[in-house]
Amino acid sequence: MKKIAVLIIAIFTLQSCISVRVNADIDPNAHYTKAENPNIKVQGTYFVEGFSDEKWSNSNNSNSTKAKFEKSTGTTYVKLDVKKKTSVEFRSVIKLKGDLNFKIIDKNENVLFERNLNDSKEEVFTVDFSKSGEYQIIWNQQAATGSYFLEWKEN
Repeated sequence: MKKIAVLIIAIFTLQSCISVRVNADIDPNAHYTKAENPNIKVQGTYFVEGFSDEKWSNSNNSNSTKAKFEKSTGTTYVKLDVKKKTSVEFRSVIKLKGDLNFKIIDKNENVLFERNLNDSKEEVFTVDFSKSGEYQIIWNQQAATGSYFLEWKEN
């Protein structure tokens, strides 16, 4: 009987630890956590040769990408595989000291959206993907410290 009671206590303790971990993974910046994006798949993060950073961390999921960085110089990107023509609403939260160029391009390197930043910025914008194919979200930092969070949802 004593062993069963200890086992039950251990299970409840483990369950509460798991619940805390799952909730900790939800980004406080996220507004589109329940958005379904059946026509968009994300891949990455990729680093272009020559990238340097003192402390880099990032993560991606089906509708967002985010990173934290210190004294970062160079280019990173994620790939978006868009299955059909679609309009997508993006929301970005960028906290920044330094310079950052952020853009979305198609496979022919045509720019669909671009921002040159040297300060923090939060905004919502829409990008129309005119056809299916591979697109890139590119981040180029120059001596930058801060973070970015970008999320999206299909309209």
